[in-house]
Amino acid sequence: MKHLTRKASTAALTLATVALPAAAIAHTGEGAHVHGGLMAGLTHPVTGMDHLVALVLFGALLAGTSLKEKQLGFAAAGISLAAGFAGGIALGGHVAMEALITGSALLFAAALAFPASVRGKAACAVAILLGAHGWAHGVEMTGSLAGFGAGFLASSVLLMLAGLPLGQQIQKIAPALRAVLAAGAALGLMLLAG
Repeated sequence: MKHLTRKASTAALTLATVALPAAAIAHTGEGAHVHGGLMAGLTHPVTGMDHLVALVLFGALLAGTSLKEKQLGFAAAGISLAAGFAGGIALGGHVAMEALITGSALLFAAALAFPASVRGKAACAVAILLGAHGWAHGVEMTGSLAGFGAGFLASSVLLMLAGLPLGQQIQKIAPALRAVLAAGAALGLMLLAG
């Protein structure tokens, strides 16, 4: 019964993670990217499909890895997000920001094909791409720097943690199927690059 409850909880969390952005109005209309305060920082990573998918997939990469690899992966992600956030505030937007955000999600999806023994190292290596997500939030932030920054980082960490059970389920998929899914993600990345 306990195993069934855990499966149901994982399924509900995954469904909520996927369904929430469909109802969100973030990322649409004039001025939609101007945010301020703790609540805006908490909600923006959850209501923006690009950020939500990339953060959950990054967490999924760390599933099945050692505790040390998880700690290093989350530390690298946090540093990258915070550094990107500071860069976005200080320097403003840049041309490649949206492409890097989308590309990071596709790269994280492709990396899920790797065995768990490789994924932890891959996650640490590609964590720098999360800096683009932090950068976008820094560019879009107005109002309380402390409130928005704390909310954005807390929400991002929770989304990455939510990816851990998803990654555990993905590990159970046959390696050949994981490779097909990764190839599809890689094709999407190539199409995005033009």
